[in-house]
Amino acid sequence: MTPQRPVQASKREAEVLAALAERLSNVQIAGRLHISVRTVESHISSLLRKYGVTDRWELAEEARRRTPQPGHVAGLPAARTTFLGRGEEIATVLALLERERLVTLLGPGGIGKTRLAAVAAKAAAPAFPLGGAFVDLVPVADAFVAQAVASALGVTERPGQALEDVIARRLARGRTLLVLDNCEHLLDAAAASSSGCCRRAPP
Repeated sequence: MTPQRPVQASKREAEVLAALAERLSNVQIAGRLHISVRTVESHISSLLRKYGVTDRWELAEEARRRTPQPGHVAGLPAARTTFLGRGEEIATVLALLERERLVTLLGPGGIGKTRLAAVAAKAAAPAFPLGGAFVDLVPVADAFVAQAVASALGVTERPGQALEDVIARRLARGRTLLVLDNCEHLLDAAAASSSGCCRRAPP
């Protein structure tokens, strides 16, 4: 039976799961991750329990269904016109994303920050193994920033666990691109939510 809530897997389990999605054998997985075959078997047993499936092939199907594809950013706004120029700005954003955890685009309203962010996110996405999400915060109130982020990432609150912790665990699975758009009216809430997720993320 497929779990109704997102499965909380460790970083190593997520790596094993991704390898299973590629139909690799235990020996191949061990070689790729530089761990023993016995360790691979232990992770697979744990994943079988967590996902509630009976064999590795069902687990591989779950992995393919649930794991975001590299290069996919959920929620990117559809482009209605061709984006021309601003190549220097795009290159600057991409360069910053390679070395910084947080990049902020500033400027007066109406100059195209959202469009620039969307174009840069689409260009940068292949470098993020777990894809990412574009979160439009225009309709969001202060108290619901974390809910908007969680929804974009496809995670839900779990009993006895803060939503920020659930988001942090999702982000800790691997390099993920998260774009918070139009957050000038939510600066404190957005900053608190972002810092809370990063602070809670497992090492």
